Amino acid sequence: MKKSILLGAAALAAVALAAPQAADAGELKIGGYYQFRATSMDNNPADAIGEESANYWAQRLQLNLDMKASDKSHAHAVVRALDSNHVDGADSTVTAADAQAEWVIRQMWLETEAWGVGLKVGSMPIALNDGILVNHDVTSYGSILMSKNFGGVTVVGADVKVNEGNPAMSVATANGNHMDVDLWVLSALGKFNTVDYQVTGAYLNQETMLSAAGAAMAYGAANGTGLKLAGNENISDGWLALTLGGNIQGIDVTGTAIYETGMDNVTAGSQLEDDGFMFGARAKGKTGFGGWNAYAMYGSEDFTAVVPGGDQTFWSSTWDMGGAGSVDLMKSALTGANNNSLATSQSNIWGLGAGLSVNAGAWTIKPSLDYAQIVEERVSSNTPVANFVKYDSAWGGTLAFSTKIQEGTTLDLSGSWVDPNSSDLVVGTTEDIMHYVQASVKMDF
Repeated sequence: MKKSILLGAAALAAVALAAPQAADAGELKIGGYYQFRATSMDNNPADAIGEESANYWAQRLQLNLDMKASDKSHAHAVVRALDSNHVDGADSTVTAADAQAEWVIRQMWLETEAWGVGLKVGSMPIALNDGILVNHDVTSYGSILMSKNFGGVTVVGADVKVNEGNPAMSVATANGNHMDVDLWVLSALGKFNTVDYQVTGAYLNQETMLSAAGAAMAYGAANGTGLKLAGNENISDGWLALTLGGNIQGIDVTGTAIYETGMDNVTAGSQLEDDGFMFGARAKGKTGFGGWNAYAMYGSEDFTAVVPGGDQTFWSSTWDMGGAGSVDLMKSALTGANNNSLATSQSNIWGLGAGLSVNAGAWTIKPSLDYAQIVEERVSSNTPVANFVKYDSAWGGTLAFSTKIQEGTTLDLSGSWVDPNSSDLVVGTTEDIMHYVQASVKMDF
C-alpha cells in the first residue's frame, strides 16, 4: 500500500511525509543529496523551422535537517541551496540574475504530542488520498495539523494556510483587504477487513479581494482568468474524497474518487463555478524480472483541484520527471501555453499509462508508455483569449536506465518523448515531437 493511506506508527504519518530517522535527543542530523544533470530537450511542439533544442547542465543541493528534543518532540527542515541552477562559466554558481541561486527553506515544521493528541505545526509536506487530493513535491503547506486515534480509526484535522497575505495576489483597496485563503480539512483513516480507506472533506474559503476594476484575485484563477465576484461575498469551494486500497491476488490496487462542489460567488458560466469530479487509480505488482505498474485517471471539464493546476499529482515520469532542470513533457503538451482548454493534470483531461521495472544485472531498466486526451476542447469560461485547443491528445513514453556506481551514488540515463496531436489544427501550429534526454549523477548523504 502507498504511504499516503497507511496509518503507520504515528497518526500524522498517514497524511504527511514521514520524517527521516530522527537523531538522539538534543542532536541534529543533516542529510540530503547533490545532483548534477546534463540535459537536451525540446518541449515546444510548435517550433519554427530550424529552431534547435535546448542543451544545458543543471545542479541541485538539498539539505534535510532533523532536530530532536525527545522521542515525541522533533523538528524538521528541507533547504535547497541550489535548485535546478545552470552550471555556467567561472565563479557563476551564485549570480544576481539567477533567481534560484539563493538558499531557500522549502519545508520547516515541528512535531509533538499534547495530552494524547498528535500535533504538527509549520510549513510541512502533506499528502491526502493517495497524493491526488493534495500532494507535495518538496513544496510545503503552512498548517496546524492534529490527529487522534479512536479504536483503530485515525481522525486528522487541519487548518491549511493556502495563501496568507501574498503580495503577488494582493491589491490595495479602500477597505484594506488582503489575500487570505484557508483550507479546512477533516480526514478519517482506517482498515475495513482487508481494505485500507481514507475519507476526507475539505473546505476552502477566500476573503473577498477586488481590484479597482472589480476583478477577483481568485485562488486558482488560472482556471478562469477574468473571473468576477458576484458581489462582495467570500469565495468558497468544497471537496469530498474517498480512497480505497488493498492487495488483490498479489496486486496492490489503490483508487481515489473526488467530488468538487463548485466555487460559490463567481460569475455564472465559469469553469470554477460548476461542480465536477475526478477519479484516479493505480496498480502495481511483481514479476520474475522486476515489477510493473499502471494508472488511469479522469478529470471532468469543470473539476477544480485543491492545489491550482493539480501540478503535484504524479502519474508517471513522462508527466513529471523530477530532479534538477527537469521538464514535464505531457503537461507542456496538453496543459500549458500550448492549450487554451483550461486543462490541468487533474481537470478536463483523461489519461492512462503503464510501465515495467526490469532488473538486468547491476542495472534497472524502466520503460513506460502514456496517453492523455482533453475531455472538452471548448470549455465555457470568461477567459479573455480565443477559446480553442491546439492539441487535444498526446502519446508519450519514458525509457530510463539506472545503476549504483558507488555507495550512495547513482547514475541515471533516461529519455522521454511526447507526440501531441490535434484533430482541428490551428493555422500556423505544427505537431513536432517533443523530447527530453538527460544523464545525471546523484549522491545521497
